[in-house]
Amino acid sequence: MKLAFIPSTFLPWVGGAEIQSHNTANKMVELGESVDIFLLDKVQINNKKYNIRVLNKTLINFVFLLKYYFGIDFSILLKFYFKKICEKYKYDAWHFHSVNFKTLLYIKILKNLNQKIFITFQGADIQKDQEIKYGYRFDKKYEKLLKKTILLVDGIFAISENIIQELIFFSYPKSKIFKIPNSIEIKKIKNTLKKTNQNKKLKIITVARFYEKKKGLDLIEKIAKIFLDNNFDFEWTLAGRNSEFLLKSSFISKNRNFFNLQKEINNDDEIYFPHSKLISLYKQHDVYVNLARIESFGITIIEAIASGLPVVSFNTKGANEIVINNQNGFLINQYNPFEIANYLMYKFNTLSKIDISKDKKIMNYDLEINTKLTIKAYKTKDV
Repeated sequence: MKLAFIPSTFLPWVGGAEIQSHNTANKMVELGESVDIFLLDKVQINNKKYNIRVLNKTLINFVFLLKYYFGIDFSILLKFYFKKICEKYKYDAWHFHSVNFKTLLYIKILKNLNQKIFITFQGADIQKDQEIKYGYRFDKKYEKLLKKTILLVDGIFAISENIIQELIFFSYPKSKIFKIPNSIEIKKIKNTLKKTNQNKKLKIITVARFYEKKKGLDLIEKIAKIFLDNNFDFEWTLAGRNSEFLLKSSFISKNRNFFNLQKEINNDDEIYFPHSKLISLYKQHDVYVNLARIESFGITIIEAIASGLPVVSFNTKGANEIVINNQNGFLINQYNPFEIANYLMYKFNTLSKIDISKDKKIMNYDLEINTKLTIKAYKTKDV
């Protein structure tokens, strides 16, 4: 098959959506398919098997600005532009990996050109959380365009059950929804040895960019205070973009010896994310702690489980579809720092005795298996 991928954002910016686009494209090429990724800017990606094609950024931005700010529709210009692309490359399917206002404009045009279109929503593009004001849909212009556009799409890949619930809100046909979660290259992670912690201190790891409210990083200080008040020995690693922002807390700065702040571990020399350096970092710890208030999926959770770590998390969207109590982790029902701190101090020992590496359900998130399912969905005739 000849496939066109359109991510809303892409590498070198590292996030779950960007990594999924890259990993899936590489795996599809490995499985014999042809993949072109269309971007607005030229980027140098050393570890790709797919092709990168650069769109006419000036034209697209011109049409976008007129439509978004003035309500003037010049999409006819994009129709002529995309018609040439379609005639030249003759793609079997276009796959949008996350969407934004700009990329939504492409969809109606491509449908008018009789193209087959799929979307994978990755969270902010479809979720709407009132508590922390998370999601593009708080932009009424975006939400209005999404409502108009979504029903034109031939199929949608839902990475989690909570994405399916959002699709139901838009009255999208269930028959066109394919539940395929975000995935990782399991064998790559399994092939890295886990280091045994000989210390009595609990070694905690959280992998997240510094998005304080969404990722729940504001709770780290509160949980750590409870640990120290109870003379509980621990070391907490936060790995990710802008992790050093945690030091803005005077408490954490004062107790710096309990924290290990790691910069974002990028990947420009290995075909699949996560990089082996990040896998090794996971495997130096005892437990993965997820504090996020909302996730569409939670890719770092499955990376941690594949690395043999139990996951302790609040019972929030994203985590609650992956973590199974006393099997690969534990869910804390009340979003409260005391609850999770008490569990880690007094109950984690029981969970730590379970061999997480034997959890066969992790294969539900295997990249090769799910890429094959995605290819099968592209070929479905009645969508």
